[in-house]
Amino acid sequence: MKLLITGASGFIGTRLVRAACAIYGQKNVMALSSRPGEACDTIVYDGLDLRMKQAELNQLASVDVLIHAGAFTPKRGPEANDLQGCNSNISFTEQLLNLPFRKLQTILYLSTLDVYAPADLITESTPTAPETLYGLSKLYCERMVTLFATKANISSQILRIGHVYGPGEEKYAKFLPATIQNIVAGNAVELWGDGAELRSFIYIDDVVSAILAAVGLRDKGGIINVVGGQPISIRRMLDAVIALSGKQVEIVVREFDGAKRNYVFDNTKLKTQLLSQETDFLTGLRAEYAHIEGLN
Repeated sequence: MKLLITGASGFIGTRLVRAACAIYGQKNVMALSSRPGEACDTIVYDGLDLRMKQAELNQLASVDVLIHAGAFTPKRGPEANDLQGCNSNISFTEQLLNLPFRKLQTILYLSTLDVYAPADLITESTPTAPETLYGLSKLYCERMVTLFATKANISSQILRIGHVYGPGEEKYAKFLPATIQNIVAGNAVELWGDGAELRSFIYIDDVVSAILAAVGLRDKGGIINVVGGQPISIRRMLDAVIALSGKQVEIVVREFDGAKRNYVFDNTKLKTQLLSQETDFLTGLRAEYAHIEGLN
């Protein structure tokens, strides 16, 4: 079995490629990336142009499984409505599906929870109603992949990825890595509002394990949310990071008058089909803290 993984230089993609090589062997894993890679053979594309040389096209002929992890992903809130970036998700996926795969049997598409409408408990049955261009672009790509697979008579699996944390998350301007970075640097940290909102995180290695387990899933089809099932309030998360640091940390409380939203998930389907046990949040938090501390 030969795998092709897109987005190999991203937060998830980097670890996914390494794990895939460990399971299937380096010779059976290829990457499609905007940057050269060392873990396996990599086809490097220019910008968003997937036009390839004949030798590269010939390499695609042996691919059995396509894991489409590559995408424009907002690193900051306002980027979720970046027109060019979000449109690129659609155009890139279209080009990808038009490549000359001859042996392709399975497509795994990594989508996002941003496709869902707000809900007290998010499940695979929660209605889709994206509030951003990013969410809309990912939902559109889901449909493209599903229709392509149906027409080609191959299997497809949509994995909607949740709030991922762990080493490498510092690429994003999110609360958790930003808080750790400030604490490591000896700076004050900010808390907007009372911090009562709930968040559910899933550790990066659990995400990678679930994706690779989906490769061998016999009955593909439908949606699986790759999400954490251990909700924690933002304030408790902040207190946990401070306790882990062993430092005296100043907390600057900012007034927040925006809409509050909890993110709580039912991950029964994930645990039943792909990941029997998830990493304890504090265990993963220690790993992320140590990683960011080591960067400074």
